[in-house]
Amino acid sequence: EVPAPLAADVAAAPVRAGDRARISTVTAPTATLLSDVASGRLDLAVVRHPSVLHGLAAGQVILLPTWILAPARPAESGDASAGPSPRRLPVAVRPRGEAPAAHDLFVDTLASRGRRVETVVVTDERAGLALVAAGQAVLVTADEALTASRVERRPAVDPPLPLRLRVVWNPRRSGFGSGFGDPAGTARLLEDVLARKAAR
Repeated sequence: EVPAPLAADVAAAPVRAGDRARISTVTAPTATLLSDVASGRLDLAVVRHPSVLHGLAAGQVILLPTWILAPARPAESGDASAGPSPRRLPVAVRPRGEAPAAHDLFVDTLASRGRRVETVVVTDERAGLALVAAGQAVLVTADEALTASRVERRPAVDPPLPLRLRVVWNPRRSGFGSGFGDPAGTARLLEDVLARKAAR
C-alpha cells in the first residue's frame, strides 16, 4: 500500500504547483483504478506495476523501498541476526485479483532464492500487521512508520522487494472534460513526489 503521508503529498502536488482544479482522491485496488481511468471516472491514478494498461498512458516506474515486518524473537533466542527463524511464516498479501501481474511478480521474487513461499490473504496492511503481531505472518510494507509492539523491522533487500508504482492516465481524454488540462503534465508532478520519496 502507498503510505498515507505519501498519498497525501502525491494528491496535493497539482495544487501546490498552482493548479486550481479541485482534487478528490479514491483508494482502490489497481484493477479498479485502471478501469476507472479508462472509463473517465478518474483523471489519473497511481497503480502497482506491472499491470495490463489496455491503451492507457503511463509514466516511469518508481521503486519505493520496503521493509519486512516480522514477529520479534524471544529474548532467549539470542541475536536476531544469528540465523533464520525457527519456522517459516507465511507472507501476508493482498488478494491477487487486485493487481494480478504485480502480485505474481512479488511472489516470484520471494521464491527466487529457491525458497517455498506460502501466503495468507489480508484485506489491508492493518490486518497484515495484526497477524505479524500475533506471530502468524510476516508483512512487506513501504510504510516506514508502520509497526506494533513485539514486531521487528528490517530492510527488504534479499531479495529486493520494492513497491513498484506508475502514474496512469487516459490519453484519449486529454482536454475533453478532464479535471486537468494536461494529464501528462500533472502525472509528472505526481511522479516527482514519488521519485523524491524513493530517493531518500
